[in-house]
Amino acid sequence: MAFSFLLLVMLMRSWSPVGADAAQAGHEVTATHKPKLIIMLVIDQFRYDYLVRFRPEFVQGGFNLLLSGANFVNCRYDYATTATCPGHAALATGAYANLNGIINNSWYDRASHKEIYCVADPDVRLVGAESGTGVSPHYLTADTFGDELRLASGMKSRVVAISWKDRAAIMMGGHMPSAVYWADPRTAHFITSTYYTNALPGWVKAFNAAEPAKAYCGKPWQALPETPGVGGEVLHPAATAPGEPCPSPKFAEHLPSTPFANQLELNFAAAAIEHENLGQGPATDLLAVSLSANDYIGHAYGPYSPEVADATLRTDRYLADFFKKVDRLVGLDKVWITLSGDHGAAPSPAFIVQHHLGPGRLDINAVRRAVQSALDKAYGQGEWIANMDEFYIYLNHRLLDSRQINISNAQVLAAEAAMSVAEIRAAFTRTQIMSGNLPSTPLARKVFNSFNPKRSGDVFLIPMPFAVVTGKMTGTNHGTPWNYDAQVPLVFWGQAFKTGNYPMPTQPIDLSPTLAGALGLTQPSDAQGQPLTQILK
Repeated sequence: MAFSFLLLVMLMRSWSPVGADAAQAGHEVTATHKPKLIIMLVIDQFRYDYLVRFRPEFVQGGFNLLLSGANFVNCRYDYATTATCPGHAALATGAYANLNGIINNSWYDRASHKEIYCVADPDVRLVGAESGTGVSPHYLTADTFGDELRLASGMKSRVVAISWKDRAAIMMGGHMPSAVYWADPRTAHFITSTYYTNALPGWVKAFNAAEPAKAYCGKPWQALPETPGVGGEVLHPAATAPGEPCPSPKFAEHLPSTPFANQLELNFAAAAIEHENLGQGPATDLLAVSLSANDYIGHAYGPYSPEVADATLRTDRYLADFFKKVDRLVGLDKVWITLSGDHGAAPSPAFIVQHHLGPGRLDINAVRRAVQSALDKAYGQGEWIANMDEFYIYLNHRLLDSRQINISNAQVLAAEAAMSVAEIRAAFTRTQIMSGNLPSTPLARKVFNSFNPKRSGDVFLIPMPFAVVTGKMTGTNHGTPWNYDAQVPLVFWGQAFKTGNYPMPTQPIDLSPTLAGALGLTQPSDAQGQPLTQILK
């Protein structure tokens, strides 16, 4: 499968008069500044303000090391579906869902009448796991920075992607990586799929056989002494009782809800550098790492919780240790590191209500009831909604056609009904978006960037600010265009980049085009982002 995509890209490249020469006409760094290894670091659910709020407690070699590089302080996603799979796809491709095809973590497929997971692939199977659905990047319709790096080097560059979550690793790895690994939720072992290889390499088998998760069995989550307000306190007791088998499926499922999963993942990433010989070859290599624990913790407790504070400080210290290993294995003077997030997060509904910021929660079932009632009233009883999630209403086209009802009219009626729910700010119809009949507003532009004609629904929903789509008052969610979900870090560190805080507006989709431009590569096929040449020496 990877080979067939490579062949297609090469054929398309040969037809195009605009290739690497055009990219090299920009600001390419000198050969002495080109790295042996690029580390593309993504932290799941990592708001930009975490770098400001918690900086007084950071150690020297973690986030502070990265912040001594080029730091864009005003970076926001310019689309509406701020979630893990779309965010990682945007970072890797330099494009939004309207071009890269990843509209959400999952979506409704009209042909099969089923919900589709963004990386599910029934034609492949997992490697290293006893059960589970096969996964691959086959729903990703754009190529990535890593793909372009491999093409430009004649496949000499090695591209390795790692995350606790399969979808994060797979999106960052692109279509033709050397290796992609993620954690099995039942064992906390690192696994892959037959899209990439038919057997785990020996070093991965050895890493898993050592049961590194066992180090956290019976370990309570105790806050660091420096964690504001709770220094040294036990935030949560150990997940396993004395004498209870561990690691177990129950423990493996619990582990990513603690910061310890980030430490384990970074240990695996360091092992990958060593055993995959990253940074040792004739061409620049790429290691993409997405740390997932911050997202699990943020969902459970919210961005203003002591758990998120402690997880951020622990991640800082884990990164400092990881960077020391990178220095020993490769040499930091030969490495570029980038930092971003796939999305942010809203305050918890309880926090929102307590501080009078907004409604707190959006009950998506209330929207469903309003739409169903309006369509029943207009057209008679029927199952008018084929599928619905926090972003989209998919109408039942077969039922509408059978009753000879104009689909565009039904979309308008459904949108108006959704808008009758107080916690909905806006609703856009499929016909409206595809015809270009959108208002000239930032919100409409974000909706357009999130819409993909082959996968999106009939009505696109935008909640009010501080109306969180969740069934509880504690914890939180994300997925909206509002700044708390959209603003994330964008940092470039390495000898090629000018140090400083850059205030100009940027987008995470600028990350891959900047790296491609700096190396003189062709931009990823559908890249909408721009190379940030002002930071290059």
